[in-house]
Amino acid sequence: MTADDVRQLIRSTCAIAGSQSAWAKTIGISPAFLSDVLGGGREPSPAILEPLGLERVTMYQPVKVNYAPRKRRKRK
Repeated sequence: MTADDVRQLIRSTCAIAGSQSAWAKTIGISPAFLSDVLGGGREPSPAILEPLGLERVTMYQPVKVNYAPRKRRKRK
């Protein structure tokens, strides 16, 4: 699930609740914070993710990198 997918889910949940303010009040966060999350300025906190049944997971995947170590300069 992408960040955009999460924001869309939040928007849908807000619509069901009646408004962003109503859902923010229900889950105990400020409407301003929720607005920042929906605008992409902040990441969803656990207070937003938990009621949606979500958690943030960070993944690191290996990639092929052409890495050549730097040659050291000799000091004079």
